[in-house]
Amino acid sequence: MKYHILFDCDPGIDDAVAFALAGAHPEVFVMDGVTTVAGNQTSERVTGNALKLIAFLGIDAPVARGAAGPLLREIIPAGDIHGSTGLGNCVLPETDRTVVPEFAPEFMCRKIRELPRGERMVLVPTGPLTNIALLLKAFPDCREKIDRIVLMGGSMSGGNITVSAEFNIWEDPEAAAIVFESGIPIVMCGLDVTMQCGFRREQVRQLLRDESEVARAYGEMMNFYFETTVYEKQEKIAIHDAVTFMYLLHPEIFSGREMHVQIDCSEGLNRGMTVCDTRVWSDAKPNALVLLQADSDKFEEYLLEAIHSYR
Repeated sequence: MKYHILFDCDPGIDDAVAFALAGAHPEVFVMDGVTTVAGNQTSERVTGNALKLIAFLGIDAPVARGAAGPLLREIIPAGDIHGSTGLGNCVLPETDRTVVPEFAPEFMCRKIRELPRGERMVLVPTGPLTNIALLLKAFPDCREKIDRIVLMGGSMSGGNITVSAEFNIWEDPEAAAIVFESGIPIVMCGLDVTMQCGFRREQVRQLLRDESEVARAYGEMMNFYFETTVYEKQEKIAIHDAVTFMYLLHPEIFSGREMHVQIDCSEGLNRGMTVCDTRVWSDAKPNALVLLQADSDKFEEYLLEAIHSYR
Protein backbone atom coordinates (compact mmCIF):
# COMPACT_ATOMS: atom_id res chain seq x y z
CA MET A 1 0.00 0.00 0.00
CA LYS A 2 1.20 3.52 -0.81
CA TYR A 3 0.46 6.61 1.23
CA HIS A 4 0.43 10.20 0.02
CA ILE A 5 2.18 12.05 2.85
CA LEU A 6 2.51 15.63 4.04
CA PHE A 7 5.17 15.62 6.76
CA ASP A 8 4.78 18.58 9.14
CA CYS A 9 7.81 18.77 11.41
CA ASP A 10 10.21 20.81 13.54
CA PRO A 11 13.60 19.07 13.13
CA GLY A 12 14.70 18.19 15.90
CA ILE A 13 16.75 15.02 16.31
CA ASP A 14 13.82 12.61 16.42
CA ASP A 15 12.19 14.39 13.47
CA ALA A 16 15.45 13.81 11.60
CA VAL A 17 15.24 10.08 12.39
CA ALA A 18 11.65 10.09 11.12
CA PHE A 19 12.96 11.57 7.85
CA ALA A 20 15.41 8.67 7.52
CA LEU A 21 12.71 6.07 8.17
CA ALA A 22 10.29 7.60 5.65
CA GLY A 23 12.97 8.17 3.04
CA ALA A 24 14.10 4.55 3.25
CA HIS A 25 10.67 3.41 2.04
CA PRO A 26 9.79 5.21 -1.21
CA GLU A 27 7.75 2.15 -2.16
CA VAL A 28 5.33 3.03 0.67
CA PHE A 29 5.51 6.79 1.12
CA VAL A 30 4.85 9.34 -1.62
CA MET A 31 6.30 12.43 0.04
CA ASP A 32 4.14 15.14 -1.48
CA GLY A 33 5.68 17.78 0.74
CA VAL A 34 7.47 18.74 3.92
CA THR A 35 6.26 21.65 6.03
CA THR A 36 7.98 23.18 9.01
CA VAL A 37 6.71 24.65 12.25
CA ALA A 38 8.57 26.31 15.09
CA GLY A 39 8.87 24.00 18.09
CA ASN A 40 12.08 22.18 18.90
CA GLN A 41 13.87 25.22 17.53
CA THR A 42 13.00 28.50 15.84
CA SER A 43 11.30 28.52 12.43
CA GLU A 44 14.50 29.58 10.67
CA ARG A 45 16.53 26.74 12.19
CA VAL A 46 14.00 23.95 11.74
CA THR A 47 13.38 25.00 8.15
CA GLY A 48 17.10 25.02 7.43
CA ASN A 49 17.38 21.57 9.02
CA ALA A 50 14.53 20.21 6.90
CA LEU A 51 16.21 21.45 3.70
CA LYS A 52 19.56 19.94 4.72
CA LEU A 53 17.96 16.62 5.70
CA ILE A 54 16.13 16.06 2.42
CA ALA A 55 19.29 16.92 0.50
CA PHE A 56 21.45 14.67 2.71
CA LEU A 57 19.07 11.73 2.41
CA GLY A 58 18.20 12.26 -1.25
CA ILE A 59 14.49 12.78 -0.62
CA ASP A 60 12.70 14.46 -3.51
CA ALA A 61 10.12 16.66 -1.79
CA PRO A 62 9.32 20.37 -1.74
CA VAL A 63 9.63 22.20 1.59
CA ALA A 64 7.29 24.97 2.74
CA ARG A 65 7.89 27.16 5.77
CA GLY A 66 5.03 27.39 8.24
CA ALA A 67 4.11 29.02 11.51
CA ALA A 68 6.85 30.82 13.42
CA GLY A 69 5.00 30.39 16.71
CA PRO A 70 1.80 29.12 18.33
CA LEU A 71 -1.63 30.51 17.53
CA LEU A 72 -1.93 32.55 20.73
CA ARG A 73 1.30 32.12 22.69
CA GLU A 74 5.01 32.83 22.52
CA ILE A 75 7.32 30.13 21.18
CA ILE A 76 9.47 28.33 23.79
CA PRO A 77 11.99 26.15 21.88
CA ALA A 78 13.46 22.92 23.30
CA GLY A 79 17.11 23.75 22.70
CA ASP A 80 18.21 21.96 25.86
CA ILE A 81 17.10 18.65 24.34
CA HIS A 82 18.02 19.15 20.68
CA GLY A 83 20.97 21.54 20.91
CA SER A 84 21.51 25.01 19.52
CA THR A 85 21.09 23.89 15.89
CA GLY A 86 18.31 21.39 16.59
CA LEU A 87 20.41 18.41 15.43
CA GLY A 88 22.63 17.87 18.45
CA ASN A 89 26.33 17.57 17.60
CA CYS A 90 25.73 16.75 13.93
CA VAL A 91 26.69 19.28 11.26
CA LEU A 92 25.03 18.41 7.96
CA PRO A 93 26.38 19.64 4.62
CA GLU A 94 25.04 22.94 3.35
CA THR A 95 22.51 22.79 0.55
CA ASP A 96 21.26 25.13 -2.17
CA ARG A 97 17.71 23.83 -1.82
CA THR A 98 15.19 26.50 -0.96
CA VAL A 99 11.61 26.64 0.29
CA VAL A 100 8.64 27.02 -2.02
CA PRO A 101 7.10 30.54 -2.05
CA GLU A 102 3.95 29.52 -0.17
CA PHE A 103 2.97 29.58 3.49
CA ALA A 104 2.78 25.98 4.72
CA PRO A 105 -1.02 25.76 5.24
CA GLU A 106 -1.62 27.17 1.71
CA PHE A 107 0.94 24.73 0.31
CA MET A 108 -0.71 21.79 2.10
CA CYS A 109 -4.10 22.83 0.78
CA ARG A 110 -2.80 22.97 -2.79
CA LYS A 111 -1.20 19.54 -2.51
CA ILE A 112 -4.39 18.05 -1.09
CA ARG A 113 -6.55 19.61 -3.82
CA GLU A 114 -4.13 18.35 -6.51
CA LEU A 115 -4.52 14.71 -5.46
CA PRO A 116 -5.87 12.46 -8.21
CA ARG A 117 -9.52 11.52 -7.91
CA GLY A 118 -9.99 8.84 -5.28
CA GLU A 119 -6.66 9.52 -3.56
CA ARG A 120 -6.44 10.83 -0.01
CA MET A 121 -3.68 12.48 2.03
CA VAL A 122 -2.16 11.32 5.31
CA LEU A 123 -0.88 14.15 7.48
CA VAL A 124 2.08 13.28 9.71
CA PRO A 125 2.74 16.10 12.21
CA THR A 126 5.63 15.60 14.63
CA GLY A 127 5.74 19.10 16.13
CA PRO A 128 3.20 21.58 17.48
CA LEU A 129 -0.06 21.36 15.53
CA THR A 130 -0.18 25.02 14.50
CA ASN A 131 0.06 24.47 10.73
CA ILE A 132 -2.52 21.70 10.78
CA ALA A 133 -4.98 23.84 12.74
CA LEU A 134 -4.52 26.74 10.30
CA LEU A 135 -5.07 24.40 7.35
CA LEU A 136 -8.30 23.03 8.81
CA LYS A 137 -9.67 26.46 9.72
CA ALA A 138 -8.68 28.31 6.55
CA PHE A 139 -9.47 25.56 4.04
CA PRO A 140 -12.26 23.38 5.46
CA ASP A 141 -12.93 21.82 2.05
CA CYS A 142 -9.62 19.96 2.34
CA ARG A 143 -10.92 17.84 5.22
CA GLU A 144 -12.77 15.42 2.97
CA LYS A 145 -9.52 14.46 1.21
CA ILE A 146 -7.55 13.87 4.42
CA ASP A 147 -7.50 10.17 5.19
CA ARG A 148 -6.14 10.56 8.73
CA ILE A 149 -3.69 12.43 10.92
CA VAL A 150 -0.92 10.31 12.45
CA LEU A 151 0.66 12.63 15.01
CA MET A 152 3.34 12.54 17.64
CA GLY A 153 2.00 14.25 20.72
CA GLY A 154 0.16 13.89 23.97
CA SER A 155 0.08 11.28 26.69
CA MET A 156 -2.47 9.36 28.68
CA SER A 157 -0.26 8.90 31.72
CA GLY A 158 1.79 12.08 32.24
CA GLY A 159 3.96 14.63 30.50
CA ASN A 160 7.57 15.46 29.72
CA ILE A 161 7.52 19.27 29.60
CA THR A 162 5.27 19.40 32.70
CA VAL A 163 3.90 16.70 34.95
CA SER A 164 0.70 16.73 32.88
CA ALA A 165 1.65 17.68 29.33
CA GLU A 166 3.76 16.47 26.42
CA PHE A 167 5.82 19.18 24.68
CA ASN A 168 4.15 19.35 21.25
CA ILE A 169 0.64 19.72 22.68
CA TRP A 170 1.76 22.04 25.48
CA GLU A 171 3.51 24.32 22.98
CA ASP A 172 0.24 25.11 21.19
CA PRO A 173 -2.76 23.59 23.00
CA GLU A 174 -5.27 25.74 21.13
CA ALA A 175 -4.06 24.33 17.81
CA ALA A 176 -4.20 20.81 19.23
CA ALA A 177 -7.79 21.36 20.36
CA ILE A 178 -8.78 22.38 16.83
CA VAL A 179 -7.18 19.26 15.38
CA PHE A 180 -8.65 16.82 17.89
CA GLU A 181 -12.11 18.37 17.46
CA SER A 182 -11.92 18.28 13.64
CA GLY A 183 -13.66 14.94 13.13
CA ILE A 184 -10.73 13.64 11.05
CA PRO A 185 -9.47 10.19 12.18
CA ILE A 186 -6.43 10.60 14.43
CA VAL A 187 -3.72 8.19 15.51
CA MET A 188 -2.09 9.63 18.63
CA CYS A 189 1.49 8.44 19.07
CA GLY A 190 1.98 9.84 22.54
CA LEU A 191 4.53 9.33 25.28
CA ASP A 192 2.87 6.13 26.49
CA VAL A 193 4.11 4.37 23.36
CA THR A 194 7.02 6.54 22.19
CA MET A 195 8.92 6.10 25.45
CA GLN A 196 9.05 2.39 24.57
CA CYS A 197 10.63 3.10 21.17
CA GLY A 198 14.27 4.10 20.87
CA PHE A 199 17.88 3.04 20.92
CA ARG A 200 20.28 1.88 23.61
CA ARG A 201 23.70 3.47 24.19
CA GLU A 202 25.57 0.65 22.51
CA GLN A 203 23.40 0.87 19.40
CA VAL A 204 24.16 4.58 19.11
CA ARG A 205 27.90 3.88 19.60
CA GLN A 206 27.74 1.33 16.79
CA LEU A 207 26.21 3.94 14.50
CA LEU A 208 29.07 6.31 15.36
CA ARG A 209 31.54 3.63 14.24
CA ASP A 210 29.67 2.74 11.05
CA GLU A 211 31.24 3.11 7.61
CA SER A 212 28.15 4.84 6.25
CA GLU A 213 28.13 8.64 6.35
CA VAL A 214 24.41 8.63 7.05
CA ALA A 215 24.67 6.14 9.93
CA ARG A 216 27.51 8.14 11.53
CA ALA A 217 25.55 11.37 11.19
CA TYR A 218 22.58 9.84 12.97
CA GLY A 219 24.90 8.47 15.62
CA GLU A 220 26.17 12.01 16.20
CA MET A 221 22.64 13.37 16.44
CA MET A 222 21.34 10.77 18.84
CA ASN A 223 24.48 10.64 20.98
CA PHE A 224 23.73 14.25 21.93
CA TYR A 225 20.68 13.03 23.82
CA PHE A 226 22.93 11.17 26.24
CA GLU A 227 24.65 14.48 27.06
CA THR A 228 21.39 16.09 28.19
CA THR A 229 20.06 16.07 31.73
CA VAL A 230 17.08 13.98 30.57
CA TYR A 231 19.17 11.04 29.37
CA GLU A 232 22.62 11.40 30.93
CA LYS A 233 21.92 8.59 33.40
CA GLN A 234 19.70 6.55 31.10
CA GLU A 235 20.66 3.53 29.01
CA LYS A 236 18.04 4.17 26.33
CA ILE A 237 16.79 7.21 24.45
CA ALA A 238 13.29 7.63 23.01
CA ILE A 239 12.93 8.37 19.29
CA HIS A 240 9.44 9.79 19.60
CA ASP A 241 8.74 11.12 16.12
CA ALA A 242 9.78 8.01 14.19
CA VAL A 243 6.85 6.13 15.76
CA THR A 244 4.47 7.90 13.34
CA PHE A 245 6.02 6.45 10.20
CA MET A 246 6.75 3.14 11.92
CA TYR A 247 3.06 2.81 12.71
CA LEU A 248 2.17 3.32 9.05
CA LEU A 249 4.81 0.78 8.01
CA HIS A 250 4.22 -1.82 10.72
CA PRO A 251 0.92 -1.30 12.55
CA GLU A 252 1.13 -4.90 13.74
CA ILE A 253 3.86 -4.03 16.28
CA PHE A 254 1.59 -1.51 18.05
CA SER A 255 -1.61 -1.69 20.05
CA GLY A 256 -3.87 0.93 21.57
CA ARG A 257 -7.39 2.02 22.37
CA GLU A 258 -9.99 4.15 20.64
CA MET A 259 -10.99 6.92 23.05
CA HIS A 260 -12.16 10.50 23.28
CA VAL A 261 -9.31 12.96 23.79
CA GLN A 262 -9.73 16.57 24.90
CA ILE A 263 -7.05 19.26 25.22
CA ASP A 264 -6.69 21.42 28.32
CA CYS A 265 -6.16 24.98 27.04
CA SER A 266 -6.10 26.58 30.47
CA GLU A 267 -3.20 28.51 31.98
CA GLY A 268 -3.15 26.23 35.00
CA LEU A 269 -1.17 23.18 36.07
CA ASN A 270 -2.68 21.00 33.35
CA ARG A 271 -2.14 23.29 30.33
CA GLY A 272 -1.62 21.11 27.27
CA MET A 273 -2.80 17.91 28.92
CA THR A 274 -4.44 15.37 26.60
CA VAL A 275 -7.37 14.27 28.71
CA CYS A 276 -8.11 10.70 27.59
CA ASP A 277 -11.52 9.31 28.50
CA THR A 278 -10.86 5.71 29.60
CA ARG A 279 -14.31 5.11 31.09
CA VAL A 280 -15.85 2.00 29.54
CA TRP A 281 -19.34 3.45 30.19
CA SER A 282 -18.56 6.85 28.65
CA ASP A 283 -20.88 8.04 25.89
CA ALA A 284 -18.20 10.38 24.51
CA LYS A 285 -17.53 9.44 20.89
CA PRO A 286 -13.89 8.34 20.34
CA ASN A 287 -11.89 10.78 18.24
CA ALA A 288 -8.46 9.11 18.33
CA LEU A 289 -6.71 5.78 18.37
CA VAL A 290 -4.30 6.24 21.28
CA LEU A 291 -1.26 3.96 20.91
CA LEU A 292 -0.21 2.43 24.23
CA GLN A 293 2.11 -0.52 23.52
CA ALA A 294 4.91 -1.31 21.09
CA ASP A 295 7.19 -4.22 20.33
CA SER A 296 10.41 -2.40 21.23
CA ASP A 297 12.71 -5.02 19.73
CA LYS A 298 10.96 -4.89 16.37
CA PHE A 299 10.98 -1.09 16.41
CA GLU A 300 14.76 -1.10 16.92
CA GLU A 301 15.28 -3.75 14.25
CA TYR A 302 13.22 -1.99 11.59
CA LEU A 303 14.64 1.45 12.36
CA LEU A 304 18.25 0.24 12.22
CA GLU A 305 17.50 -1.45 8.89
CA ALA A 306 16.21 1.85 7.55
CA ILE A 307 19.27 3.83 8.67
CA HIS A 308 21.64 1.20 7.30
CA SER A 309 19.85 1.21 3.95
CA TYR A 310 21.57 4.52 3.07
CA ARG A 311 24.91 3.46 1.57
